[in-house]
Amino acid sequence: MWQKLGNMNKETNYIETMKNKKINYTILRPGGNDTCLIQTDGLILLSDERREINNYFQNAYPNVEQVGFVNCQTPELMMAGGEFCGNATRSAAFLILDGKPGEVLIKASGVKQKLKAGVNSDGEAYAQMPILPTTSSITADGSDFLVELEGITHFVDFTKNATDGLSTDEIKLKAMQAIKEKGLDSFPAAGVIYVAQDNESLRIEPVVYVRDLDTLYYETACGSGTTALGMILALQKGKSVKNIAILQPSGMSIKVSVDFEGTTFGYTQIQGAIELLKKGSARTLEGNI
Repeated sequence: MWQKLGNMNKETNYIETMKNKKINYTILRPGGNDTCLIQTDGLILLSDERREINNYFQNAYPNVEQVGFVNCQTPELMMAGGEFCGNATRSAAFLILDGKPGEVLIKASGVKQKLKAGVNSDGEAYAQMPILPTTSSITADGSDFLVELEGITHFVDFTKNATDGLSTDEIKLKAMQAIKEKGLDSFPAAGVIYVAQDNESLRIEPVVYVRDLDTLYYETACGSGTTALGMILALQKGKSVKNIAILQPSGMSIKVSVDFEGTTFGYTQIQGAIELLKKGSARTLEGNI
């Protein structure tokens, strides 16, 4: 498949380098949101290559909602669409650390600064989230909110019963309409996070659009959407929040912590369990990739 990628006149050296190369990949489940991480050795993949590889693995493994490329030595994470993904970032840390307690600084796509990520002593993986520090990153829209993070922007919808009786496909259509109406489809990545309260717990239904891949997913878990909700809760309470468990469509929870000093957001992270689903390899230019 890769022999068809890119401008062959300009990229001959790249293609020759990748010819007959074994690609190692790992599929993980960070609270849902199944993620395929492909280990690279420092080669910079062009957007066309990333798109083709993304399509291959999502066709081969329909449960995979996103694909990223990890250099475990640097360490660095590049998502297929060039966007930022919190669940992929903590999955990358889990992979780099082989699931053992520790911490790394990761350069993640869609974000300028390196992010802390790691595995706690209880085995939960965490990742610092690239929030914007001022409260102006959150804009009220009636009872709803628009939350701008570095690398992705979410519309957080608190409308009661907003998705009741709707199928997953209908929720995606509803979300995409909102994304277009609010002009978020021009952003590298944008989402709509439908929030509901089940007894004492909060539950989300996230839909995420990635512009450069032209993908729209009803995600089984969403780290950045969980973060957006956590920031709203901190703003509403007027103080920091710690390890608030947000129920994901997968039935699992992701915890969010947000430092908030009344006018400024500080260190923010998500954490939760990660399940290793599969490790494998494939070769380029042999009919596999």
